[in-house]
Amino acid sequence: MDHLAEIVARVFDIPVSQVNDDLSMEGLEVWTSLNHLLLISEIEQEMQIEFTSDEVVSIKTFRDIRIIASSKQ
Repeated sequence: MDHLAEIVARVFDIPVSQVNDDLSMEGLEVWTSLNHLLLISEIEQEMQIEFTSDEVVSIKTFRDIRIIASSKQ
């Protein structure tokens, strides 16, 4: 899921080395609700997957994103 980490790093403007399973909304100041939606949109477009609204709301960490995205491929 390196591509997924690259998307997260680009959207949040952080080094890809900073993206790990523990990266969370609570621990990253730029992970705002607006950036959360932008992130979901970018992932959906680039990976050609679609998140449900329940999945979008349930995502709190990069680990959550990785697990849900991998289940859709």
